[in-house]
Amino acid sequence: MKNNPIVINEEYLRTLQTAYATQVDSIDAVYGKVYAYGNLPGSNVDMTKPLPMRLGGAAFTEAVEAVAALDGVRSGLAGRFASARGEIYALEYGVKFLLADSDAVEQLTTLSSEQFEYFMPKSGS
Repeated sequence: MKNNPIVINEEYLRTLQTAYATQVDSIDAVYGKVYAYGNLPGSNVDMTKPLPMRLGGAAFTEAVEAVAALDGVRSGLAGRFASARGEIYALEYGVKFLLADSDAVEQLTTLSSEQFEYFMPKSGS
């Protein structure tokens, strides 16, 4: 099995930046949005807020436990979405600034190869 070299060049970094931006946009499209369900008043779902559940009274312990379990899952998902968005956003901007810094350095580098060689130390001198 031949191992292919890993190539990280400008094209690859721009592909990563685009993928990260798309992922952030996808999270923003659903996180914190209110979705209506059913036709009862207050029948809305927002993953960042507890789900409105109607499963009986406080004495119906199985329903209270089910609601608590569902809210734990909802809360965990909301936390993961927020955390993932933050990490992906940081990666996107890290790549963006890496590319910008690289472009800036390329613009500032005006030495010819002869000039560059002049500044390099010589062995044996």
